Amino acid sequence: MLQPRPQLISRLLQALRFLVLVNFTVVFGYSEYGSTTKYCYSCMSEDFLLHWPYLDEVYYRPVNFTDHCFKIPPSANIGTMACSNSKCVTVIEPRILAGQHIGNNIIRGCFSGVFKYGSTPKSQAQQVLETSCTRMPAHKLLPPRLAARSSNRTVELCWCAGQLCNYYPSVAINKSPSMNVISFSSAFLVLVILLA
Repeated sequence: MLQPRPQLISRLLQALRFLVLVNFTVVFGYSEYGSTTKYCYSCMSEDFLLHWPYLDEVYYRPVNFTDHCFKIPPSANIGTMACSNSKCVTVIEPRILAGQHIGNNIIRGCFSGVFKYGSTPKSQAQQVLETSCTRMPAHKLLPPRLAARSSNRTVELCWCAGQLCNYYPSVAINKSPSMNVISFSSAFLVLVILLA
């Protein structure tokens, strides 16, 4: 009967620790974020910067204004903000030109760090484990004097309670090809160690 080689077992355990660390870091956010403080992505579409003197009455300034706020490609440097007492949110605001939908503006952040007015979204469960979304009149997020004269348009408000969870509607963060690369590289690393 073959006896396990201690050196092989040691290598396998080291590889397993490495793979768990890499996969945990990719799935749950950067390793520099501690488990006690929750973080949310914090950005707005660049279009908001052009109108910031007006929008400053409604929103708190995000960490950055970028057109990468919508898709969040892995190479983009999207800002983050601490969010310990609130939910992470994504607001999808349709861009309308001559009556036609031409895209969306996006706002991401911690609810209490994005909106100067408006009530925190309520969820059925004690803690939101997945992203929940609702369409709501935009005037509900405005100060009373602006809400009275606002249009009847709606925005989609999505919220969640996890670490860096407000990447919706982007698929670049969780379902990117990089996850497949990590899975392949993990399997390849284990195979190399076994054959060594």
